[in-house]
Amino acid sequence: MATADEVLIGGGFEVLAQQPLNDAGGGLAAFAVRDHRHGRSDLMALQVAAHAPPRALPLGSLGSEPIERLLLPIAHGRALAPEGREAWFVITQAPPGPPLLSRAAWLSAQAGRDGFGPVGERTLIENVLRPAALVLDRLAAHGVTHRAIRPDNVFHRRPGEAITLGAAWAAPPASLQPALFEPPYSAICHPSGRGEGSIADDVYALGVLLVVLALGEVPLAGLAPEEVVLRKLERGSYAALTSGRRLPSAIADIARGMLAEDPEHRPPPVLLADPMAARSRRVAARPPQRAQYPLDLGGIPAWDARLLAHAMTRAPEAGLRLLRGAEIDHWLRRSLGEPLLAARIEEVVRNAHTSQQSDPSLADALLLLRCISLLDPLSPAVWCGVVLFPDGLGPLAACATPAIAAALRSFVLNEAAPAWAELLGERVDEAVIRLEARHHRVLLQIPGWAGGFARLRYGLNPLLACDSPMLGPECVVRLSDLLQALERHGARQADFVVDEQVAAFIAARFKGRMDSDFTAIAQSEDPEIDPPGHRGLAQLRVLARLADNDPSRSWPNLAACSLRSVQAAAQRWRSQTGRAQVLAALQAASGRGDLMAMVQILSDTGRQNEDAQAARAAEAALSDIDAMLQRLDGSSTLRAAQARREGQMMATALAVMALVGVVVAGSAAGLLQGGAR
Repeated sequence: MATADEVLIGGGFEVLAQQPLNDAGGGLAAFAVRDHRHGRSDLMALQVAAHAPPRALPLGSLGSEPIERLLLPIAHGRALAPEGREAWFVITQAPPGPPLLSRAAWLSAQAGRDGFGPVGERTLIENVLRPAALVLDRLAAHGVTHRAIRPDNVFHRRPGEAITLGAAWAAPPASLQPALFEPPYSAICHPSGRGEGSIADDVYALGVLLVVLALGEVPLAGLAPEEVVLRKLERGSYAALTSGRRLPSAIADIARGMLAEDPEHRPPPVLLADPMAARSRRVAARPPQRAQYPLDLGGIPAWDARLLAHAMTRAPEAGLRLLRGAEIDHWLRRSLGEPLLAARIEEVVRNAHTSQQSDPSLADALLLLRCISLLDPLSPAVWCGVVLFPDGLGPLAACATPAIAAALRSFVLNEAAPAWAELLGERVDEAVIRLEARHHRVLLQIPGWAGGFARLRYGLNPLLACDSPMLGPECVVRLSDLLQALERHGARQADFVVDEQVAAFIAARFKGRMDSDFTAIAQSEDPEIDPPGHRGLAQLRVLARLADNDPSRSWPNLAACSLRSVQAAAQRWRSQTGRAQVLAALQAASGRGDLMAMVQILSDTGRQNEDAQAARAAEAALSDIDAMLQRLDGSSTLRAAQARREGQMMATALAVMALVGVVVAGSAAGLLQGGAR
């Protein structure tokens, strides 16, 4: 685990994990904070949930100047959580008092078990609407949204005083929002895929808050989120929330505009800060054209185009069947009276029939995406069962299950975001979305551990903690903390500490490329193809490059781990003497914890060239000796053959002489016998 000094967030904030602050975090665990630098007592720490990274944009752009009536972020970093593991925390201002509704009371009210009494018109305008509108106006100036306006995250010092908006920085935007407080098009998304949204979405949530407080109860209580969305789409948000009940006239006039279905029709915060001006503002929004008879799809009776788009989102298979059977085309023309829309849908269906897509499921996904966007330009992207806005891709990837990850991988590889954006006209910046989509695809297509889905997750979430088990109980978000965690934990367990998660994390955070090294580490050893110890040497190079950013530190555990993994690399030295010298030098560098020195030893081309020259010289000497032996062997063979020939000649001569002797002797005997007669 990190030392106490290393986990003082921002250099001076200590999280008091044993002192929880109930109802202060708006659904997140909140704790007291000790300020070691300035002694402030008005701070708290919000614990970031695993796989739900905090919002990098507001954490980087807010806090430099005060915004009254808003709990601003102060710092963020890791600390020990109550469960004994490290977690990431966001230090913010503490609430001035209790929330409008405690967490327990809010959950009970959502279930329809309890009400809380209506709030008067003047109090709503002066203490809720105006201060919240001023905060939203300041956030809009910073290019930041809030996305967490709800009764358990809005605070006041005491009843009857102006409210303060709670912190909204320690979780993905709108991920903790109930469907009631989100526009229907955001509510149907996966909670982590709703994206940053716009200030118009905050205006909507504030409008819902006004209605809830004016009614003194939670409308649509007890309904599932899908039913809440359907009620809003069927009747309009204001009518669905009020259900015919009367609100104070000023609140009713203002809330109608704030709950407009089209975000462009909602009043901006600066106008809401002047309730009289906001009340007088009227936007002539044409209600959706209603069909003569509904088209039933997935149990949802679609009376207009947006309800049909929603039904296709919830029942994609039924939607595809009706699209291909031309039922939707006939309904649009004959019942809804939308021949132009029908013609565009028909063109998309026809193009899908004639497309060259080899994967039928991909063709279906593109067809559904385009048709839903044509039917309702406010709709998010719908892809393989996942509903998201493209700027919510990062947080959704961070928490993705295997099924969602597969859908997101397909979403990126097929550049579905630009296909969605090109049908929305000026509502989105298609060029920016297309550029981002291509960048995401490049990350996904990088081969090996330097790319893929893990690289995409870390690349899109700069504050996502590394998921590697090599880090033990530590929470590593910053690259500068990675080697220390590996030194304390991973290097004690294994020879290889760079796994797929660590590699993707480094690739996303490091300013430089080490793709070839990550590819080598990911491969299995093949002595017939790869030089000895190539995986260990690749890992050593990665670790050394990271360690080079802090040359004053030593890394004895990582060095010992690396020494074990690069032992085979010493076999590249053919000389026993050279090999022994290299191993001795590696052990000495390992003892000092000097990773870069180990790399330099194994990468010493001069020493390797000398070893190679000595090996070549030895090979040449051996060749000369072999040739000499062969010559010696050849000359002795010649002498033996000559001796055999000469021996044969002598034997022949002796035989001839013996034969001559016999003949001579015979002749002499004959002569002697003849003389005797």
